[in-house]
Amino acid sequence: MNRIALPSITRRGLLRGAGAGLGASMLPWAERPARAATEPKRLLVVFTPDGTIHDTWRPQGSMTDFTFGQILSPLEAFKSRMLVLDGVNRLTQGAGDGHEQGMTQMLTGRGNLSGQTYSTGPSIDEFVNLSIGEGRPALRLGVRSPEYASNWTRMTFGEGGNPLGINSNPYAAKQDLFGDFVPTDTGPTAEQLRAETMRRSALDYTSARMARLLPEARALDRADLEAHAAAIETLRNAPGPGDVTAACTLERLDAWTQGLDPTAHDNYPTMTQMQLELISAAFACDLSRVAVLQFSNSNSEMYHRWADADAEHHGLSHYEFGYSDPFRSDALTRIYEWHAKQLAWLLGDLEMNGLLDNTVVFWMSEMGAGESHSSENIPMVIIGDGGGHFAGGRYMDYRGQGGVSHCDVLTSICNAMGIESDGFGEAASGPLQGVT
Repeated sequence: MNRIALPSITRRGLLRGAGAGLGASMLPWAERPARAATEPKRLLVVFTPDGTIHDTWRPQGSMTDFTFGQILSPLEAFKSRMLVLDGVNRLTQGAGDGHEQGMTQMLTGRGNLSGQTYSTGPSIDEFVNLSIGEGRPALRLGVRSPEYASNWTRMTFGEGGNPLGINSNPYAAKQDLFGDFVPTDTGPTAEQLRAETMRRSALDYTSARMARLLPEARALDRADLEAHAAAIETLRNAPGPGDVTAACTLERLDAWTQGLDPTAHDNYPTMTQMQLELISAAFACDLSRVAVLQFSNSNSEMYHRWADADAEHHGLSHYEFGYSDPFRSDALTRIYEWHAKQLAWLLGDLEMNGLLDNTVVFWMSEMGAGESHSSENIPMVIIGDGGGHFAGGRYMDYRGQGGVSHCDVLTSICNAMGIESDGFGEAASGPLQGVT
């Protein structure tokens, strides 16, 4: 093997080089506050109904070199922290049509029971919360999601398979979670967060550079490099302002316009923003570590006029307008793109508070394509590092190998949350390959 001639390397030189790299914007993560390894992990599940339009959802390119289509384009800023999962299939079986089975099985990995809104086990949000919540409640929110429980409206279940409620009223959800809670710690200032970002990014960059150099180092150089690497690791693990819990404030929630009707059709965008702000505050104040945000419900009757889609969502997903009718596909694309924009806002807010590093955001639907109630190629995206568990910036196209079970996705999420599991659900073969 040809050896690479290594220049004389000192710890100061490495750090100086890292700082120069920062100044030259060489570090893609330099804008986000890094979190300590001890920061609690968090999980957010986001549901949008009735599948997708694969032509405008599916990225183009290879695993690590790809471009987003229109639907995912609002998430471009988070591309390096994303796993786009293609070829995910629901292999579990139960009662009812594709909507019913999809809703009741996507988060449980288990078949549902005929004639009842019951699963045969817990959904992943409940399972994870029992492990990482430390007594905190899971936050299950909806946007115009019906109060009544049916196989079309519920996707979260308790340990015994009983349906768990979804709260579509942000005013009530705020009161339930926060009550008379008063923040006592505002967390680090913006200046402290920026300084901590630069400090940790420099150390991360230097550590990565040394990891590349070590395999090619001569024996004499290796000892010095290993000593430097140990020193860098000590600095990386040293506490800093960014190790403080993210700023916990209720200012945005307290500024909500009062008296809006959460059930009013045209309040959908406003209710969406309120629920997103509630999730962000719940995570920042560490009052909840697991959240679910369910947009509408399977078989959605929403008219997303704010997305220039003046037709019923569920109707658009079927053949009423003709499968190849551009009106149908364009309208559905705009609907899902609109939801991606809302998700992008929340991701940016979590990132700004340094919460995204240890959070997994899982965006999914109950089926692949609404017109056929397909259980194949269900659109799924994972955003966030999960405390360094996932390797982002990847388009994982499993179609060429016959697809993967959605239970394997759930298993990987459990593992990212620190839960050792070889399989979550009835159709699991293990965690996903190529995502860590």
